[in-house]
Parts: sequence; C-alpha cells; structure tokens
Amino acid sequence: MQTRKWRRMRAERGSPDKQVGARGKQLTKVLLAAQSVLVAACLALTLYAYWDLRQLAASRDDVHIQFDVISDISGNATLRFDHVRSSHLMHLADERHSKIAVRCTGPYVLYADVCYRSLEKNAAGTLRLHAAGRRAPLWASRLAGRRDACEALHAVAYLRTGEKAELNLRVTGRFKIKNVTVGLSYLLGGRCEF
Repeated sequence: MQTRKWRRMRAERGSPDKQVGARGKQLTKVLLAAQSVLVAACLALTLYAYWDLRQLAASRDDVHIQFDVISDISGNATLRFDHVRSSHLMHLADERHSKIAVRCTGPYVLYADVCYRSLEKNAAGTLRLHAAGRRAPLWASRLAGRRDACEALHAVAYLRTGEKAELNLRVTGRFKIKNVTVGLSYLLGGRCEF
C-alpha cells in the first residue's frame, strides 16, 4: 500500500531524481550568472584602478611644461607656444601663448633643442628667459658661429610662485631659428611646498 502511494506521489510530482536534476540545473545557472557578474565586476574594478593609478601618476608627475616644436622664428621676437604637449602645475598665462606661469617657487631647468641658421657672416641670436618684473634675464644663451647648426641648451633658473616667464630671441644681422623644442621642469620633483 505504501508503495502504491509512493508511486502515485512520484507520478504527480515527478521523480525525486528529476526534481534534484531540475534544482541542480537552476542552481548551476544561478552560480554561472553570479560568476559572470563577479568576473565583469573584477574586470571593471581592475580597469578603474589602472586608469585611476595612471591619472594619479600623472598628477604626481614632476612639475613641468613641454611644448610642441615651433618653427621659423626670425628677428627680435618673443616665442609663442601654440601647443602644450604636457604640463603639470604650469600653464600658459596669456592669450598670445608666450607667458609661462609657475605655481611652485624654486629652481627650474629650462631645456631647449634649437636648430638655427645664420644667413650672413656676423649674424647671431641670443635666447633669453625673462621673468616679468625683473630687469635682468634669468638666463641667456648666444647662438652663433655656423651657417646651419643645432644645439641642445639647458640652464637653471629660480622662479617664484605666480611668476610669469617668457622666452625671447634677440638677433643681430640676418639670423633665424629653424625650429626649437622647449621645456621647463621643476628641480624639486613633485614637492611644491612654497
């Protein structure tokens, strides 16, 4: 009698093996869905952390500004920087794109890779880093002596917070800069305490 009852219950509900199999399939689907969500969340978190660390590394970068190459400068002129390639805590401070504003007091290294041409025998040029409000230039370098030449220049200059500096070219005779790449980098790295 018990066996008949049991068979009838199995027929009504299905066999216990089939019930366990159906629950197992549902559980497997739920676990696979949860695993997929966790994998997607881990991937998103990894990408976010990578991007955040990259941004953090850039924000903790040395205080600097670097400009794209500028070309064809002749006569007495203030160099105009059309495009900033990279900068941190420094920026161009005027609409003419010639004044560099610094936010950290301290020593800076100015570096330039300049190619120039002297079009007559005694022609020469002088590149000068000048800070607004100061009489004497912070740095000057004379470019002369050869018809076509390229030179790598560097100098250390002390600038104060909020000070604006510009790079001037003063020439004698027929002299021109063919192209120049310029950058300014703070010598105390990421420490901007003054």
